[in-house]
Amino acid sequence: MRAIQRSLIRSGVNLLYSQGYNPRPRLSLPLPKSVGLESEDELFCAQISNSENSNKEIYQKISAQLPEGFSLIDIAIHNGKVSIKPIEAEYVVQLSKEEIDSVSAAINKLNESIAAGVEIIIERTVDEKGNVKTVDVGRFIKSVEPIAEGVKIISLISDKGTIRPDEIIKLLGLGAERLGISMTRKKVNWQMN
Repeated sequence: MRAIQRSLIRSGVNLLYSQGYNPRPRLSLPLPKSVGLESEDELFCAQISNSENSNKEIYQKISAQLPEGFSLIDIAIHNGKVSIKPIEAEYVVQLSKEEIDSVSAAINKLNESIAAGVEIIIERTVDEKGNVKTVDVGRFIKSVEPIAEGVKIISLISDKGTIRPDEIIKLLGLGAERLGISMTRKKVNWQMN
């Protein structure tokens, strides 16, 4: 978020700022990623004042200021308020061929449960005190499939919630250390109102 904020400020785009003692550009990430999780598809929203520049000019200004490793894929400018909701996210857990074979039973079991509409119950930590609740995450999993580089999971996102990346790792029977070193959020599908 800080890298995006700095890039926008350096670009000279007419940003709107918050009020108060320490004003900041009005920015948001509608679906922030988990700490340590790599992402190849992020959406950020910035409020700007009326601009004389075209979408192409604003795109070029922002792109020129992004740090190495960042690329601006697209830009859309809307007048007034817009509601943006994530509806699906695609994750890939990078695994070797041997590791894919070792989790194939877990993949098959998950797919059978999804197809049959069977609940997939996990215990979810809900606060910093370590309190847990049971959650049926089966309704949040669209598909799980082995691919050349590992396992691809497509999760559904609704007002009722979604499955967390660390829960995907657990369902595959992998250790928690896999989350930060080998899991990437590849794509997010959005609904705009």
